[in-house]
Amino acid sequence: MESRFSHRFNTNYVPSDEEIECIQTDLVSHTQELARIDERIRELSAQRDQIQAYIGSHKALISHPRRLPVDILREIFVACLPANRNAVMSAREAPLLLGRICSAWRAIALSTPKFWASLHAPLDYILEKEPRKLAVIEWLQRSGAAPISLSVCPERESRNSSESSLSAWSEGLSLFKSLAESATRWCHLDLLNFLDGPGWEDQLAEISTPALESLKFSGSVSLLRNLDIAKVPRLRAIALHSNDPDEHIDEFILEMRLGWSRLTHLSLVCYRHGQHSGISLRNIIVLLGRCPQLISFQVSLSEADIVTPSQLSGLILLPHLQTFIMTKSSLGAQSLGYLIDHVSMPQLRRFCVEELRGPISLSVAALGTGSPLLQELGSLDLPSLQDDSLTDRWLPPEDLNWLIPHSLEGILHSFSSLTTLAVSSDVGYGPDPHLNKFLHLLTPGDNLETVPCPALQELVIKYCSDLERSALNTFIRGRIRLAQGFRRLEIQNSQVPDLISKTENEFYCSQGVDISIDYGAFVGLKLVLFPWMGLSPDAIELQ
Repeated sequence: MESRFSHRFNTNYVPSDEEIECIQTDLVSHTQELARIDERIRELSAQRDQIQAYIGSHKALISHPRRLPVDILREIFVACLPANRNAVMSAREAPLLLGRICSAWRAIALSTPKFWASLHAPLDYILEKEPRKLAVIEWLQRSGAAPISLSVCPERESRNSSESSLSAWSEGLSLFKSLAESATRWCHLDLLNFLDGPGWEDQLAEISTPALESLKFSGSVSLLRNLDIAKVPRLRAIALHSNDPDEHIDEFILEMRLGWSRLTHLSLVCYRHGQHSGISLRNIIVLLGRCPQLISFQVSLSEADIVTPSQLSGLILLPHLQTFIMTKSSLGAQSLGYLIDHVSMPQLRRFCVEELRGPISLSVAALGTGSPLLQELGSLDLPSLQDDSLTDRWLPPEDLNWLIPHSLEGILHSFSSLTTLAVSSDVGYGPDPHLNKFLHLLTPGDNLETVPCPALQELVIKYCSDLERSALNTFIRGRIRLAQGFRRLEIQNSQVPDLISKTENEFYCSQGVDISIDYGAFVGLKLVLFPWMGLSPDAIELQ
């Protein structure tokens, strides 16, 4: 709109009295016009809301979710349940959340037994309020005759001997007995942090679980000493994780009454350190012989354990084993080599022995021929795999004679199906020639058919103290050329800044390669200052 004062806008001009009167007179008509427009807008907005509500109500009548058959909705509801854990008693997620959408959905949810066949029951949380105990019983009743997946966690202060704790302990045991009334339908059972206490061992021994398919237990594994599940025909997976500092799991694990020959998944882990903190290598060999159907095997090895050929009675055949993980390993090269030679694992895909230090790394060379399908190997210690390291003074003569035929290049050539490889090159401070040599061996030359580990798609370097940028970039570009393609490079605790430039990273990303580099806690660290430094959190909240 034009105004006679347009040339005065956005200036410091002060109008005269006559001009002020003129402006006020002019604004009267425009103010009235603006009021009429606002009123019209309100009328149109009201009409728009009415029409929109009309349309929305009719669209709701013909919406696709309303027309979905009940059986389809039930399947959708079940798919909304957590995938990697049991459902919890929270209105923020399924199944309780879907029961609060509308009455129709609530009716469907309450009438779907499979929807309530999963539950995580923390006893201390449930015992906090009386209605929750009734809600748990009602929850399991809604599951009808469906197989149940249940996880139970007892009181956090179960080792406290005070009167209040003992009372809570007794209440928890009583609640667990109520849960056990549905034990005949338990399909998957996860008992979390069960420590030794009065009543628990007897209660666990009394449970009858004929439909049980998997059992995971953490805490005092000795509580299961009298558990008789040898005759449970469907039990295929067992995970026993000991976190009791006073427990020697190796002393009774072989005496447990289990259907060893039917197991497909076995995990025996101890979370504390010490000479008796895991399973002895001799017992590991016995267990492997008892479990010919294993698909995955994870175990914590007790420290300072060795094995000799005279202790091995014959070849153990594990035709289905795909995953072998050994934690807290302190094996010598010969012991691990004897173990690998003594166990046939033709379908093995993943092999990981924690802390593969010193010459022990060379003992995995036989896996290349004995397990041709191996895809993941972790983690090799590069300094111990160099030919010149075989003359180090710390290497025992017997290990030297056993390892001397092997070399890094020969080992890498033996893994034709390997897709994931984790290595460590921690030499402390100073130059590190091992990693550069390793990358050079894995870098394709003119003849792509002769490169070691031709199927390699992911490389993890757990420590990098010295690495040539040119060697790294040549390796990545060379691997991209291979038909299988290279997908991911991860470097942890790199002491070399700016290994890959932004331009190079963008190029590799365009080729489908994900680059992840962690420069550690002190490389390029910049102190961030802020106005609230030094104040307590409570004081900051008041600002």
